[in-house]
Amino acid sequence: MFTEITIAKMQDSDKNEYFEMSRDFYSLGVTNSQITDKGRECFWKEILSGEVVKAYILRCGGKTAGYAVCALSASQEAGGRVLWLDELYVKPQFRGKGAAKQFFKFIELSDDYKIVRLEVELNNDKATKLYKSLGYKEVKYLQLYKKTNQSDTEELK
Repeated sequence: MFTEITIAKMQDSDKNEYFEMSRDFYSLGVTNSQITDKGRECFWKEILSGEVVKAYILRCGGKTAGYAVCALSASQEAGGRVLWLDELYVKPQFRGKGAAKQFFKFIELSDDYKIVRLEVELNNDKATKLYKSLGYKEVKYLQLYKKTNQSDTEELK
């Protein structure tokens, strides 16, 4: 385990590294959409605005180890603000070294949110095991979605 794990708000200078890691993340089949660089560019504007997205770069020993993208919302069920962990990516060479656990500690210690929610692919056993070991529980919801005319992503067949 690395002793020095830092988490910093994503900056404009992180764009190229973020795009590279995001391409790898989405190549793993983590979604039923294909994300294009045009879509990444649109989302990058949301990241920089910080209005509804909080994005972070994870560094281990001073080297970029991954990123996290969170969306902000609120829920009456939660009793206030909710942080939705939308993406958590750790580069293969840094997996199992504590970066993800440190990120969860970072967001869970925030006083800004009542609940942290996340989703995981059903076949991602390692991630599911990690999340459950950190106290996350399954919800009995079926999540549905519909793309609007404003969507830049394409459905996978």
